[in-house]
Parts: sequence; C-alpha cells; structure tokens
Amino acid sequence: MKTTLRSALFLLLATSALTLPTRAEDVPPVVTAIFKNWETQLKVTPTYDKIETGADGSVTITNLVANAVTQGAVDGAKVTIGEVSLKTVAVEKDGLINVGAATFKDTKIEFTGTDGKVALIALPEAKAEDWYIGVAGDNPTPAQAFRSGMGIAKKITSGKITFTGNGQTISTDGYQSSWDGDPATGAGKITMSLADVVIPEAVLSTIDPSGQMKALGYNELAFSASGDGEMTVTGDKFGMSANIGFVGKDVAGLKVSYAADGIPMTVMAEMQAAQKAGRPPEFAALMPQLMNVSLSNFVIRFEDASITKKVLPLIAKMQGMDEATLVSNAGAIMQLGLMQLKSQAFTDQVVGAVNAYLKDPKSITISMKPAQPVPVQSLMTLNPADPAAAITMLGVSVTAND
Repeated sequence: MKTTLRSALFLLLATSALTLPTRAEDVPPVVTAIFKNWETQLKVTPTYDKIETGADGSVTITNLVANAVTQGAVDGAKVTIGEVSLKTVAVEKDGLINVGAATFKDTKIEFTGTDGKVALIALPEAKAEDWYIGVAGDNPTPAQAFRSGMGIAKKITSGKITFTGNGQTISTDGYQSSWDGDPATGAGKITMSLADVVIPEAVLSTIDPSGQMKALGYNELAFSASGDGEMTVTGDKFGMSANIGFVGKDVAGLKVSYAADGIPMTVMAEMQAAQKAGRPPEFAALMPQLMNVSLSNFVIRFEDASITKKVLPLIAKMQGMDEATLVSNAGAIMQLGLMQLKSQAFTDQVVGAVNAYLKDPKSITISMKPAQPVPVQSLMTLNPADPAAAITMLGVSVTAND
C-alpha cells in the first residue's frame, strides 16, 4: 500500500513531465524545464485546456491529462489534475529553478491492469514548498542527469488520499515529507510519513478470503508508515541511508534500516536511458564501478503488538501439536535448519533469540553491522562453501526483546 501511494505522489509531482505544446513560445521557462525533465523520466503524452501566467510570474495549468507508460501487472496509468498552480518562481544558480509554492487540485490517478480492471487513487489537494527543479540540458553529465531526475521539495503535504479498486476503498489521512539539504546536488536529509491508513472489513475479506485475520480478532486493519533518510554526494558517486517503519494498530510493527555508499551516478543514468529506450538496463559495462559499492548497515526489526500470541495456537494446530510443545520444539527445529551455515556460534545465537521471543514476544531483530563498510567486490570473493565467513564479514546477528 505504501509503495502504491508513494508512486502516486511521485506521479503527482511528475505530471508536469509533459510534451511541449505546439506554441512553445507561450510556455513559461519553468514549465518548459519541468516538461523536458519528466518527458525523459515518464514518457507521457499530455493534454491540457490552457496555461496562464500572472503578472507576478505565477503559472496555472488547467485540466491536465497525462498517460504514463507502465510495466508489469499495470497496463497503463492515466493522471488527471484539475489545476496545477506554480507561484514564486525564480531561476537560481547551478541550473536550478525554484518554485516557492506548487498546488495540485483534484488529482486522480487511474491504473488499468493487464486484466482490464481499473484502480483509482484520488487526492483532492496536495502542495509542495520550495520545489527545486534541475535543468539537465541537451547533453547532461551523469551528475546533471542524476540531479534532474530527482523531485526535491523542502516540504510536501497532501490531504486525504483514497484508493479504490474492485468496488472497495482504502483511505489514509495523508502524506507529508520535509527535506533539508543542498538543492544543487540533492544531498540532504528527509523525513516522511503516511498517516492512518485504514483497510476496512469489506476490503480485508477480499485480501483474506479464508477469514484468518477475522478469526484472530482483526475486523479491519489500521497502520501508519514513517521514515527518515539521508543522501550524500561525493563527486560522481552517492550514498544512501534510511530508516523505514510500519506500525499496525494492535498487530505489530516492522522497521527496516539500510546504508550503502559509493554508488556510481552512471547507474542511475543507465536506468534512465533504458527507461527512455524501453529496454532493460545494461549493467554489464558498469560492473567494475559497482564492485566498489559498499554496504555498512542492514537491519530488520519486528515488534510484536499482540499478533504472535494469537498466531501461535493456529500454527501449532496446523502442526498437530499444542502451543507449549511448538514453543519447546522451536529451538531444535532451528538447530537443524541452520546446520548448513557451519557456524555453531551464530546458530546458538539464533536459537537463543527465537526461544526468548516465543516465550515473551516483544521484538526480534536481524542485523548486519560489519566492523567497517564491506565492498561488493569483497562479497564476490567469498567462498560459497564457507557461509560462516560471510556471517563474520557482514557482522550478522539475531537478538530478541532488546
């Protein structure tokens, strides 16, 4: 759900990725820049009723329609916006255009599946403050292409968002994000949140036709998502780190953290070029550069909020035993499953963590925290017959209730 809504907001800002109209001289420079950047990114074919400019330099686009190219199970995406308003527009250094305030009203994003079914995301209003648009130019460097491919705004907010499919509706109170960094490179820190996503009983029954969730006492599901991250830029390489969390009311929480550095911008440039050409990315020529990408952190943490104690009896019944027997046998089952890792110390750690969690479910965490960043090249040289070496190099650990 979060991925779909985030894609919707991305498309919302990207609906200005449009083809120039016949009278290009009537299009303000800021719109020309937006159109060109996102034409490359999304390959859309738009129409609109009119573009108006105010004496103060403001721009209004009325009744905008764009058809985005999609892949996978989605056959197409049609974006319509009743009105796009751009205010306080200024040209800045480093090939940037700043839009002080952007407002998108009555936005609808219609996804048509390969099965012909249609799903609709509706956003009555969304706003962006200090939206920095990078101008790539005709022959951009990898850094320029990288920057122009980012939609960076100091603040993004939306009102209520609804997702409707198969006659059922899921809603959320809205999305918001804030960013603080260098508009020229895109380096900086971001926080984001998606508030109060509610999956009603009617929708839950279609997702879970067997009624398992209802049997566990969940007539509907409500969750929220939040996260923060940072991007660093050094020359023609960048790094990313993020902490992302999902919290299901009276169910459980899931947190994911990661950090990687030394990622070549040419990788992003190749992905953009492949999308524009409608072909798969060709990473073979980039492998020497990818070998220097380093991993320094990866963590998955599950925090229980009642679901474990509800699920254990069902699992035990499926295995033909009672809950107490299932819990007592869990350690032995884990021992057998982890023997192939050839690391008794790690096996003992995992077994101890699982036993502790099942007896008192609070949290269980799988961490990869190496003593120093591990280059991809080092991982490629590991002996597949010695998995314990990878566990040691990556600093893998499993803990419970910490």
